[in-house]
Amino acid sequence: MNTLQKNSFFNRFYSEHSFKGGLSKNRHGLAVYRKFHKPNESSYFNSKQRYLYIANPQSLRLILLLLPAWISVAFWLYLFLNLLILMVEGESFFWGMLVVIPVYSILVLNFTGLFYDRIKYKGAYFDRVNGMVSFTWDISNAEEFDGFGNPTFDWDNIECRIKNEFGALGIMKAFIEIRHKDFELYPNAKLTINASGDTSNPVRCFMEWESIVRHMEQDKPLPDTPEYELYRELDPITKSFDESNGRPKGFWTQFSLEQQREIEEQIFQEALKFDWSEGKVQPEITRPWEVWTPDPKRPPKPRGMFTMIMLQLVFCYPE
Repeated sequence: MNTLQKNSFFNRFYSEHSFKGGLSKNRHGLAVYRKFHKPNESSYFNSKQRYLYIANPQSLRLILLLLPAWISVAFWLYLFLNLLILMVEGESFFWGMLVVIPVYSILVLNFTGLFYDRIKYKGAYFDRVNGMVSFTWDISNAEEFDGFGNPTFDWDNIECRIKNEFGALGIMKAFIEIRHKDFELYPNAKLTINASGDTSNPVRCFMEWESIVRHMEQDKPLPDTPEYELYRELDPITKSFDESNGRPKGFWTQFSLEQQREIEEQIFQEALKFDWSEGKVQPEITRPWEVWTPDPKRPPKPRGMFTMIMLQLVFCYPE
């Protein structure tokens, strides 16, 4: 395994964001609980200008939280198939399903929504303000804990290594493993991320690690990417920098998701050509409005209320 430096060489940071709800924070549709429920402000999910969270894709708690939603999907599929059979063959039909299934979905939507920001998912998050990295599971020998009760370690004691494994059909897969330097003392203080997919070229691993390193640089503003657009003003250094830099307000909200993905692909193609072994440092793009402009023929399309309600009924997800 190769240990990566805590440095940014490529300096092209980008992560899309759909802005599916537009800029409005008052949309709730069938999620009635939002009218009276006070979000858990102490949750790191609600402080994205400070915390960068990376989930473990095998988190059991996340799977259990999504289970009622998948049951809802199965119910709606069952209802659709029965209606189809009714139209084709004219068999008997239990009309009560037209009431029972929507009621189930609405109850699940509002009940599980109360816990989205209160359940600990398995993963690691990076505290930009305090320069700490926390893991959301028990770690033997851990001595320090954060305000959420998670074992936490100084950023200086965290390292990143690249792992390579052969996957299906003999194709090499690259991973990054974020872990404590003293692996013998803290053997389970690690998080493995499949950042590259099926490729022998670990470029996405390098890009993933650089984005983490850049997030943790306290003396710099947040990277100017769609991911941080709605949170830039909440970070004092970023807000001050944007004002002095003449940044257009809500710049990335003018880009459709399709155009964002084209920009992301453009950056990835540049990364494939970049010589990562040379150690040459590229200047960061701090004025993206001079590099990319929104396509007026492809404006962003916030999710309509009808679409939002239908998705809430089927998938039981608030937004």
